[in-house]
Amino acid sequence: MNAGIDFGTTNCSIGLLEDNQPNLQPLEGDNILLPSALYITKELISIDKIDAIELKRRIIGARSQQSAEIAKAKSQGRTIRVFNDDQLESRERAIMRREGAAHSQDKYEGQTITDSLNAGTDVFYGEEAIRNHIQFPQDGFFIKSPKTFLGAEITNSQVNLFGEIVSKILLYIKNKTEIQQTGDIENIVLGRPVNFHGTRGREGNKQALDILEKSSRAVGFKNIEFLMEPIAASLDYERSLLKNQVVLVIDIGGGTTDCSMVELGPSYKGNMDRQSSILGFAGERIGGMDLDKSLATRTIMPSFGRNSLQDTGLPIPYSIFDKALSINDVNSQRQFLSDVSRREIELYKTRAIDEYKINRLLTLQQGQFSYRLNRSAELAKIYLSDQDSIKLPLYYIEPDFFIPITRGDLKMSIGRQLDVFISLMKEVENQAGKKPDVIYVTGGTAKSPVVVECIRTYFGDIEIVVGDLFGSVTSGLTTWADTIYR
Repeated sequence: MNAGIDFGTTNCSIGLLEDNQPNLQPLEGDNILLPSALYITKELISIDKIDAIELKRRIIGARSQQSAEIAKAKSQGRTIRVFNDDQLESRERAIMRREGAAHSQDKYEGQTITDSLNAGTDVFYGEEAIRNHIQFPQDGFFIKSPKTFLGAEITNSQVNLFGEIVSKILLYIKNKTEIQQTGDIENIVLGRPVNFHGTRGREGNKQALDILEKSSRAVGFKNIEFLMEPIAASLDYERSLLKNQVVLVIDIGGGTTDCSMVELGPSYKGNMDRQSSILGFAGERIGGMDLDKSLATRTIMPSFGRNSLQDTGLPIPYSIFDKALSINDVNSQRQFLSDVSRREIELYKTRAIDEYKINRLLTLQQGQFSYRLNRSAELAKIYLSDQDSIKLPLYYIEPDFFIPITRGDLKMSIGRQLDVFISLMKEVENQAGKKPDVIYVTGGTAKSPVVVECIRTYFGDIEIVVGDLFGSVTSGLTTWADTIYR
């Protein structure tokens, strides 16, 4: 079988061609979207057995120490309690058990993701991974949006680690689909952004593609091709066209935003080489997650002490709030969850004028609620697609705690990102040297009226078509897989 796979920042999906139509396959219950998340449980560490030789050595030492204490007490005219050998053994056994328990706890808390993966512990995917992280944040490792790390500056050991994580997600998708279809998937087309998240440019893109290709082969896919995600989205749109058009495609994903200007229509369908019909393309490492973070920074974090003053008149440092929201930055999260940060927050609490706000920040840190807070911001963005204002509940922080947010707040929060979207579209238009007949918008963030309104303001009367926000890329990848592998 041939398949198209969108290994997305926010969600993953897979499509097969059925009855000459792309059909996205259920991956989690009836849901065709699998959140790009893993939860790897820590290995349970049993208490070390009491070593008989060590116990005997300690009893001899305890007996010798007791003899010295008896002699000293006698010389001072005092009496002390004397333990027989059975009592000494019982005491030393209890001490060794406590030491063993403490050692086991240290080993449990000191595990790394690699340790747990090598131990073969349970791995959960998608919504199940998210639920486990929310319920048991300290009992496992949570990896959200691994795609954002693939093009970043990471060590060789981290390249191997993320390769294994990608392999696990791809294998889960492959197995789920093959069980339902009772057949093997051998050939795939994988979506790719114009530029992967990171600052390494071409080197980062090459690293990301290498990881994806090696991981795909490791799980049994034989032939792997890549297609830029905005081109894939345009191929899905092309299926509905009855005449040729020049289409400007903007795909606003979770971690990247990509644009392309493409010639589409009946004259181009089924062509094996579509390169000549691509008139321009551009991409930026900015997406829905950046919008969520900006919204949280502006509207949520002030209730956690951002902009609050200390008794010295100085504000609480902004860096600690940024680290709290940087869920896709391993180092930032590690720093925010560290004992050093806890002590800093406790110190700010003693100095803050709004102590109750800093107490919320401490709850956020100690409860490891960073991901839940970011998800709350994402939900706020989604709710504001249909409503002008909402009251966002944050009851996991404090009972009866909610924050009012308006669509105007969202627009103010994401102004910089909206400017990036428009600049990318303008860049592609300049590359093409012509205006589009249609603007085709896809990706989850495109659902927001704020985004569509911004595009309409800059591009006037050009028709805007909002596509299948979550399935157009996968459908286009599936269409291309059928074209090149038939």
